Amino acid sequence: MITAEQEKALKDQLLEMKEENKEKIEAEETGNANNNTETIGELSEYSNHPGDQGTELHEMEKDAALNNQAREQLENIDHALEAMENGNYGKCEVCGREIPYERLEIVPETTRCVDHAGSDKPAQDHPVEEDVVNPGPEREKREENVAFDKEDTWEAVSEHSTSQTPSDDPEMTGYTSEQEEEQEGRKK
Repeated sequence: MITAEQEKALKDQLLEMKEENKEKIEAEETGNANNNTETIGELSEYSNHPGDQGTELHEMEKDAALNNQAREQLENIDHALEAMENGNYGKCEVCGREIPYERLEIVPETTRCVDHAGSDKPAQDHPVEEDVVNPGPEREKREENVAFDKEDTWEAVSEHSTSQTPSDDPEMTGYTSEQEEEQEGRKK
């Protein structure tokens, strides 16, 4: 159980974090009022090198991700402050057990114990595209639903013929490397 003094210190920490996140979000929102050329720092949208636009796009996406994280953390902070007002702060909202003070010091906006910290995350914690790009063992277990792919094409074509002729394969001609050496020795 956390003491009143510890709870006050955590509340101060939460309020400070809340102000920091609000400032980040407000700065991002006022930054969006600028047009695209001011955001990327170029006089025109035509750059001297194609990589410049990729770099700027990466920076804008990184900023968007950081701002989304700030919004999510702000929601968690508000939820924790609400739990303080209700007298439920420091107790896991899933199982009701006490959350250790050490955990609250590190992650003051948490309302869950370590055992239930990730219970609201989706079971599949990777992008859907990875199923196609990098199928992994789970996808290999599923039934193949490809109508006719390149493997099937090769199998169908190779049933009729391949480029292998008897002259390409010494075993098919009946000659071995020893016989070839003997024939070369006779020629000399």
